[in-house]
Amino acid sequence: MLLIQPTEEMSKQIRMELNENVATRDKDVEVIKEWLSKQPHLPQFDDDYRIMTFLRGSKFSLEKCKKKLDMYFTMRTAIPEFFCNRDITRPELRDITKLM
Repeated sequence: MLLIQPTEEMSKQIRMELNENVATRDKDVEVIKEWLSKQPHLPQFDDDYRIMTFLRGSKFSLEKCKKKLDMYFTMRTAIPEFFCNRDITRPELRDITKLM
């Protein structure tokens, strides 16, 4: 499956809607990485791409991003079965997608 990349105009609109500042986003990633390194209850996590995904999902609010990351890792620990074996071709997951 080929994903169509946004035009430059669409990219500008996306960045605006997500409050993404190209000049400061690398610094935002570093702030989150530093925060993560100081959280003893969270695993070591140094994936810039995934951190950027969390930042975009939080509209570049550092505090919202921290809360989302904390909850994500908390839930992965509390209910790991939810995060594994997520093959969409499994019959039980196909049944769920039919309901949606």
